Amino acid sequence: MKRSFLVGIACLAFTLPLLGAEKDVYIVGVDAAFPPFTWVEEGKFRGFDVEVIRAIAELEGFRVEFRDLPWATIITALAKGKIDIIASGLTITCERDQVVDFSLPYWEVDQAVLVREDSQLNAITAFLGTSVGAQAGTTGYQWIEDNLLGKAPGLSLRPYETYDLAVSDLEAGRIAAVLCDTDTAQGFVDAGRRVKIVGIVKTGEQYAYAVTEGDPYGLLPRINEGLRKLYQSGVWAELVGRYFPGRPVCPVPLKRTELCQ
Repeated sequence: MKRSFLVGIACLAFTLPLLGAEKDVYIVGVDAAFPPFTWVEEGKFRGFDVEVIRAIAELEGFRVEFRDLPWATIITALAKGKIDIIASGLTITCERDQVVDFSLPYWEVDQAVLVREDSQLNAITAFLGTSVGAQAGTTGYQWIEDNLLGKAPGLSLRPYETYDLAVSDLEAGRIAAVLCDTDTAQGFVDAGRRVKIVGIVKTGEQYAYAVTEGDPYGLLPRINEGLRKLYQSGVWAELVGRYFPGRPVCPVPLKRTELCQ
């Protein structure tokens, strides 16, 4: 019994440093071509989500570094511990919720239909006998797969690594439309890209930050508390006004819509 007790104490001593363990720097995975939430300019990470996570880290006493990853691989990277946080307009879904842990939601979007600014297509004809683009691994891409492929006559779906590449092909006439999150679509329009929004698909999606399943470093409480502090201090309203002029400032964090029954 004495030997078993000593072994148990030794195991506990080995385990204790791992409980609530801290890292010197937490790696934040982003899509560096997803303005106005995340992008790279002159070698520096910029955008709404970048500023929010930096502000939360400062308020809650931890350090972060950002890493650009292909969006189609970013959930896997988090699940495998290659990054510690995702902060890049990530929608809460049931499938993702099974492999990562989400913060409280902080943003709401739908899906917008983009066509060339000289196009005569509308929100319906854009999907009839046409080629439509969306970023691989996004909820926009999944929505087309689930709701239109095999149902809309002649529709083909083309995956892209980034939405910037999809919009470039749209401008060049290689595809007829792009489906992407509403704020991102508006960002392309505001940036002077030769595109326009012709319709909105009401999906009622919520963005949240995500950490490795089980939250091994205790980041979720700090992220959630940081969101509250940013809102209460007025910094949240300042950031929303800077990156989304004219958009209403919603309470943060939002009440989560329970999709996974």
